[in-house]
Amino acid sequence: MHNKKMIDASIGDPALPFKTAAQYAMEQSLKTLNQYDNYGTVAHHMAEQIMDFFDRELGIVRPNWSGVGLDSYAYTNGITEGYDGLLNIFAKETEQYNRLTKQNLKPAIIMPIPTYGIFFAQPEKFGIEVIKLQREEDGSVDPEKLLELLRAENKAGKHHIVGYYDSNPNNPTGHVRDAAETQALADVFIRYNDYISYQKDKMTKTMKNPLYRELRELPNTIKVIDDMVYLGLEYDGRKAAAFMSIEEMYDNTIILAGGSKIGLTGLRTGIMIGSEHYIKKYKEDRALRQYFPSTVNMHALTPTFPTKAEHLKMRTDHLHQLNAVHLFSGKLMKALINGIDDVEASSAERKKMINHVAKARKISLVEAKKQLQDGILGINVTTTPQAGFFHMLDFSAFKGHHIKENIRYGDKYEIGKLKDEWDLKWMHRDVGLQFCSGAGCGYQSEDLIMRTTFAMPPRDIIKLVDRLQESIDVYIAPLQHDHPPRPKISA
Repeated sequence: MHNKKMIDASIGDPALPFKTAAQYAMEQSLKTLNQYDNYGTVAHHMAEQIMDFFDRELGIVRPNWSGVGLDSYAYTNGITEGYDGLLNIFAKETEQYNRLTKQNLKPAIIMPIPTYGIFFAQPEKFGIEVIKLQREEDGSVDPEKLLELLRAENKAGKHHIVGYYDSNPNNPTGHVRDAAETQALADVFIRYNDYISYQKDKMTKTMKNPLYRELRELPNTIKVIDDMVYLGLEYDGRKAAAFMSIEEMYDNTIILAGGSKIGLTGLRTGIMIGSEHYIKKYKEDRALRQYFPSTVNMHALTPTFPTKAEHLKMRTDHLHQLNAVHLFSGKLMKALINGIDDVEASSAERKKMINHVAKARKISLVEAKKQLQDGILGINVTTTPQAGFFHMLDFSAFKGHHIKENIRYGDKYEIGKLKDEWDLKWMHRDVGLQFCSGAGCGYQSEDLIMRTTFAMPPRDIIKLVDRLQESIDVYIAPLQHDHPPRPKISA
């Protein structure tokens, strides 16, 4: 085994901390750090400051309102905590629905894949089944396939579909769902929710009070969880659209947002925006677990979702720098693996890449240029992110190739065939690499697809790619006559 410090490319940390926001939050919190906020004084004050941001940036439309009221906002300890709270509510409502309708439907949530693994794992503890929907090659979701899935599920009659989860911008593909795609998907949800609401109305007509009233007031529509934690990390002027910008979606949408992915990961700050029904239930449940949200977290959200000019400047300056780092790093990694001709890059960016490679590998500019043109045969970056800081790596060209096994026990080794991502994991571990499991993102282990971050300095990206090449040269290449051809490149 190589004695190298591990490069953990599985992590979801952005490249830079949002220091000015954290410093502001700490300074403000010191004034009341010894006080409870049981009556929500701080929470209401902070919410009032950030409401305009979401109205302005996302164009949220609340029926019969000119804006979104305080009763539609709740603080969370990060996206996953808010998501967890919603799943708990959905599971309880399914139990109630089954009791009232004398059915035994299993709660289920629809999730386009790939999606980051924690969002698959959390529903399991509440007995909620995940129904996967394959994305298109560009990372989008086909509304016709969504409608087809809903019809099939409704016909099968086994599930009570409680929700639809997706992140926008998406982790891990970097796809940005724009207004047109959002509207097309919303049309499907509106149509389906109208249908199941009609079915419930027919059912209630056969029931007597108090069951009639209880079922009538119980939502049975599909709730869209719109995870927008990557909001602000879009490249080239792209803009992520929210389902809540569509008036008919307001009552059936919950937005989750926070500061984790723009540099406040360690603070676990978050906000939930949705209909009063779910915000109230979430707050009631949260109150049983904690008195009130962290004061530091709440203060951190004012520069994260700014209204005041001074906070707006903090966010704008930080994101300008952060997105520039991510954009170049993503292009550099893809150029090193796929070859620079597969990357849209300006002449200045290409020159910068060549200089970084020459310096890191201590070679001439001519040699660096050639190595960037060659890439790594057999591995392919399949993503061209529109936002964020992840790539998907496709190792499928190596499937079935001979591989050295048990090499870490000395000079003796066995010869096996590379069959799944577990073979890749130990091979990468032995050269000091770790990636995020593709199976954890919704792929099959046999697909040999893994997620990597590129939120790291150029020298570390080059080191990571060098170790990838080493893993092939040591564990695969000696047993083959030739490297496998590069897999087909998808959008």
